Amino acid sequence: MIVFEHDWPLVSALLERWMPESYTFHLACGEMTITLQDGQTIEDFCQQLLGVVPGAYDRQSQTKWTVKLTWFLNTVYGELEQDATEERPLRYMRGYIMQLIGGILFPDAFDSRVHIKWLPLLEDLDACDRLSWGSAVLAWTYRQMCRATEHGVRNLGGCVILLMSWDYHRILLLRSEGFDTRRFPWVQYRPDNARGEGCLRHYRHVLNGIGMLATTYADPQLEGLVPHAIAEADHTAAVVCLLLCFAIVEWHQVDRVVRQFDGLQHIPTRPLDIDSMHRMDGRFGWGEWFPHLLRGWHELWDHRADHHLYIHHHIDLRPSLPYMTWYLQWAHTELFGQGDQHLVPVGVVLEDLSLYHIGHAGLTSCDNAGP
Repeated sequence: MIVFEHDWPLVSALLERWMPESYTFHLACGEMTITLQDGQTIEDFCQQLLGVVPGAYDRQSQTKWTVKLTWFLNTVYGELEQDATEERPLRYMRGYIMQLIGGILFPDAFDSRVHIKWLPLLEDLDACDRLSWGSAVLAWTYRQMCRATEHGVRNLGGCVILLMSWDYHRILLLRSEGFDTRRFPWVQYRPDNARGEGCLRHYRHVLNGIGMLATTYADPQLEGLVPHAIAEADHTAAVVCLLLCFAIVEWHQVDRVVRQFDGLQHIPTRPLDIDSMHRMDGRFGWGEWFPHLLRGWHELWDHRADHHLYIHHHIDLRPSLPYMTWYLQWAHTELFGQGDQHLVPVGVVLEDLSLYHIGHAGLTSCDNAGP
C-alpha cells in the first residue's frame, strides 16, 4: 500500500462547492459529481470471526462497538505463525479488511475507529465480492461531504482517495505535477500542502474559471491511466438511482452530470427531496434489520436497471446557452474567501457558446427554473 498525503486545500475548495440538495459540485461550467463510474450478537461475531473480542479500552465506550483501528493491527492483523490453523488466515484477512474499511473506504471524520457492524459482512469472504461496495462507499462519502458543509464542522470523513481520484482524472487544471508518471497517479505526496491558505486561494481561482470542462474517462489524455473496465462502465454507472449503506440513503443524480459520460447535457429534473433521510443514522430502528426497515428503498435499488439514463453522445461537450442560462439563474459559481477579493469574478454566459442543440428534444423547458 502506498502512503501519501491528501491535498487538503484542494479538498476544502471542492467542499465549498458541494450542494447537499443535488449531491453535486457547483462549477462555472455546470454541475459535476462523483458517480458510480468513479468508484464500485456482537461478541459472538467477534469471537467467531476474529478469534478475540475487543475490550472496553479498545472501544469508544462500554455501550458502543466502534473499535480502534490499532486494535485490529495489534491483535488480529499480525504475523502468521508457521503452524497457524486453517481459520487463522481467514481471521487475519478479516482484520486487514476491517482496517481498510475504517481507514480508507468508510472512515469517519476522526479516521481512527471502525464500527463492528461491518464484521458480519466478512463472515463469508467468498461472498464479499458479490456485495456492492462501490455504491456503499459513494453513499458514505456523499453523506460525509454533506455533513462537512454544516456550520462548525471542521473535519471530513468519507473516502477522500475517491474524491482525489475523481478530481485528478476529471479536472485537468487541478492535476499535480507528475500525474502520469506514477503507478497510482491519484496517490501522491503533496509537498505544497504546507502553504494551505495560498493553495486554497489558488484552487478557488481555478474553480471559478468558466473555461474549465469535465474530462471524461474516454479522453486520450487518460489512456493508460484509467482501467479499461472503468472507462467502459457507462452502461452500469449512468443510472439515476439511490445509494445505500446501512441506514444511509443518498441519491445518484447523474442526469445532472451527463457530460461526464460523454453526453449532451440537458436541463435536469429537480433533485429528489430526501432531507428526512439525512436525519437518520444507525440509532433508529433498534432491533430491526435495515433491509426490512428500509424495504422500499432496497426495492428501488434492486430495480435500478429500469432507470438507466439514455446518453446522447456528442463530440462537443461545451454547455449549451439554454443550459447555462438556466444554470446561472440559481447556481453559485463564484466563491471568494478573505483575501481573494482581488480575483476577477467570472461566471457569465459566453456569447460564443454553441447553439446547435437549442432545439434538441432532450432539453427541458427553461421555464423549469431552479435546481
